[in-house]
Amino acid sequence: MTTDKNNELPNIMSLESLAQEDTKRNHWREIELLAAILNVFTSGFNYMGSFERKEDNEAEYIWLLIITRCFHSIRCSINLMLKGYYSQAISLLRTGTEDWFICGTCQNNEEVRSYLLRDKGRRLTYSSLANQMDAMDVYKEDYSYQSKFTHASRLSLRVLYDINTKKLSVAPIYNELLFFLCAESLVRTFLRMAEYIGYLLYYLDKDKAKSWDKENSQRLKDAVNWLEELREKYGNASKNTNQD
Repeated sequence: MTTDKNNELPNIMSLESLAQEDTKRNHWREIELLAAILNVFTSGFNYMGSFERKEDNEAEYIWLLIITRCFHSIRCSINLMLKGYYSQAISLLRTGTEDWFICGTCQNNEEVRSYLLRDKGRRLTYSSLANQMDAMDVYKEDYSYQSKFTHASRLSLRVLYDINTKKLSVAPIYNELLFFLCAESLVRTFLRMAEYIGYLLYYLDKDKAKSWDKENSQRLKDAVNWLEELREKYGNASKNTNQD
């Protein structure tokens, strides 16, 4: 599963499959949770039905666009996590926090709506949006989290390159720590965005919002419980991220 100048490049697809097999074997519970998270999104889309854009529902329209984008990012990040592409997965998930800042400010901020829908005004900065939401603690926590992930990712490079044999692995390799870091980030992103799925459904139809909430309440509880268990076991953002 390594390559040097005397060997042919191995089949990358086969090596991805090996990483995926390790992930499935070690994280069947997390994989079930990730599938449930996707079902919460698709359930919300099913309840939404059609959406008619009007002059007075720009914020709700933005919520719909952002929820859709976040769903796609989460779906793609899950695929990357399963195959061992952790850095790429976390890059996608980082946009989820930015999506949350947009959702939290667009309803009461014409500048945000105008920039997003009409490409007018100054470029949005997520620190300013976090300030408007009184959520600088989330902003700082997520960027601190990114630093921890970068440190852990740096440590994982030792798995990819064997100094003694001078051989480099050309395919992703399963790493428990990085998987848990990605999974934690994904669940946090999901729980934040689920709030706006509920808001959008409530705007469209209060009865549909109640039905969606009832249908998915256990899935939401499972996500919260998993996050609490992970942090109780490993600490915030998993353990050993600051150790060499």
